[in-house]
Amino acid sequence: MKVRRAAGLLFSCHDGRTLDIGELLSGRLSTAPRTRVYAMSPATGTEQRISRDELDVLLAVPAHDWSDSDAHAPPELVRGLVERGLLIADGDEALDDRLSASGWERHAAVYHFMTRWRDVDIRDGAGDVAPATEEHVRAFLELNGPPPPAFRSVDASARVVVLPEVRAEGDLYSVLARRRTTRGFDESRPLPLEDLALVLHQVFGVHGHATVAEGVWETLRRTSPSAGGLHPIEAWPLVRNVADVEAGVHRYDAGRHALELVEPLDPGAAKELAARFVCGQTYFATAHVLLVLVARFARTFWKYREHPKAYASTLLDAGHLSQTLYLVAADRGLGAFVTTVVNNAEIDERLGLDGVDEGTVAVCGLGVPGGRTPFDPEFRPFTRG
Repeated sequence: MKVRRAAGLLFSCHDGRTLDIGELLSGRLSTAPRTRVYAMSPATGTEQRISRDELDVLLAVPAHDWSDSDAHAPPELVRGLVERGLLIADGDEALDDRLSASGWERHAAVYHFMTRWRDVDIRDGAGDVAPATEEHVRAFLELNGPPPPAFRSVDASARVVVLPEVRAEGDLYSVLARRRTTRGFDESRPLPLEDLALVLHQVFGVHGHATVAEGVWETLRRTSPSAGGLHPIEAWPLVRNVADVEAGVHRYDAGRHALELVEPLDPGAAKELAARFVCGQTYFATAHVLLVLVARFARTFWKYREHPKAYASTLLDAGHLSQTLYLVAADRGLGAFVTTVVNNAEIDERLGLDGVDEGTVAVCGLGVPGGRTPFDPEFRPFTRG
């Protein structure tokens, strides 16, 4: 069997203590320091504990050239590493090859693939999410202590310029003041199609383009910034209650300003799928439409290939878009939210994405706001001094 080391494999050491068997046999209870070694594979999204013999094999097998397995270790040891995805066998290299050629920087790939969730659900046995009680808050504070202060301590010796109070006038500042996270939506009223169309166009639509290389490279203009003008984030609406739109999973085609139906669902199934997508945050599942933010990593990595800042730039793009969504929603009198507490591995599978060239990074929501929920804090005006 021909084998090679998995692409982007990283190793880490975990220090701890273990029972000292020699001391125990002498009648004394004692512990000794122990270091365990783990191998992290982006392709499988797992961290595997390995023995010293397995580490030696992984270090001996090259990552870019095939070699005979029997030249490095006993067959059973090699088979175990292949089964765990740490070694790649000839014929099983499709995903590994794509990851190697994708432009992912290895540290970013480990972070991305090893922090993707599936089957996480914060609901209790009754299928609800209970707000934190005062008792829960006290227990949390006892365990973790008080939070760091909201503001840095004042350096009495620093020179200070007291800034003037400038009255903010105009629609923009009014919208900024109304921007908030909505956790309660009015499920009795459908979201008008016109509102969804406007939000999608103003947030994810194309508002201009420029040619960098004739016929080869075009940079786009949206209402939010993007690294290199590449705009790799797409919106995949999970429609639950929008007038004149079939419930189900859609993809927003910004080039045509159109919704492409990917998977039709009845409204009840759409709501349950929404809850699963956001890890059981049922208050978010009441939104009229969820907007899955899918990053086309290949578009960013085409320009910023294996760049240590490329993945961070992609996540920033999603953040910019979510804030623009909040502002447009506030201007229209709609509710919005954004969350990264999502089962992105499960979402990718449902949407037919592989996580290498395209993958979910966040989920936003939009809809007709309802009443305040127990999860919403009551903010008071802030007074300086």
